Amino acid sequence: MQLLHLSFRLIAKLTVNQNQTIMKKFILFLVASFFLVQVADAQLFNWGLKAGLGFSSIQISDVTGIQDGSDVYDLVTGDGVMGYHLGVQTRIKIAMVYVQPELYWNAGGGSVKQVVDGGVTEVLNVKFNRIDIPVLVGAKLGPVRLNLGPMASLVVGENSDFQVLQADAALYKETFTWAWQGGIGVDVWKLSLDFRYEGPLSDLSRVIPDDLSEYTLDPRPKQWLFSVGYWFKSK
Repeated sequence: MQLLHLSFRLIAKLTVNQNQTIMKKFILFLVASFFLVQVADAQLFNWGLKAGLGFSSIQISDVTGIQDGSDVYDLVTGDGVMGYHLGVQTRIKIAMVYVQPELYWNAGGGSVKQVVDGGVTEVLNVKFNRIDIPVLVGAKLGPVRLNLGPMASLVVGENSDFQVLQADAALYKETFTWAWQGGIGVDVWKLSLDFRYEGPLSDLSRVIPDDLSEYTLDPRPKQWLFSVGYWFKSK
């Protein structure tokens, strides 16, 4: 009888322990689920469209004393030009920090002045079409954002007046280049406004006409960008 009583007590104790173990696992499951839900909610993904204007220029080190038959001329940095860009934007946000990859078509360019001895100046215009892929990392403080990151560019077309110097001249023979972007932005409802500066990273000094190969000419484009974006989810 006493043995039977002890057996019941042991079974009851084991049952209680098993229930406690199950309850602990269930509580851990609830805590883990709550944590995962919070993390998933914090990692907000959004995407949308963007378009804007760009003000680009081609910066070169002035090249002087170039001989062309009986003429002598210099090449100096010319004026900037206005272009446009159009594409898509995405954003992955975690608390106040976000990553913003973008892909857009960029039509821009610049100019170089050919100054011939005697005061005659001819403007050599350069126009290019690129596919730009910036990946920016930023911080968001209320509606205001600060961001900075690298950008890859693929030049898909060029129209250059440098062909008057050499028939097959092209400033962007190396079609894949690197640059960086940085700037400030504002989010209001589903709209975003961005103002950025873009600077070059790739060395383009190898793409000059053969007749100018002894000179240092690195036509790296720089530009200011103003964009308006529309997000498909409210910010």
